[in-house]
Amino acid sequence: MHDIIELWHWRVTDKVSRRHFITRHRMTQADALDFDPAAERVEGSLERRVVRCDPRSIQHQRLSPQSSVVR
Repeated sequence: MHDIIELWHWRVTDKVSRRHFITRHRMTQADALDFDPAAERVEGSLERRVVRCDPRSIQHQRLSPQSSVVR
């Protein structure tokens, strides 16, 4: 079975430091909202990928705000 997933860069806020940043790597909406419920998509950053598994089983690592801060 092939599915298409949508991955985006996101504007997020770190819960601890309260720093705003754009994610370095694209994430699914579910992953972004798990990290920051107020996450916003970065327009023009959409990437669609064809996957051979259930897209809900895809998990991404959490991003380090220090390595992804937009200054």
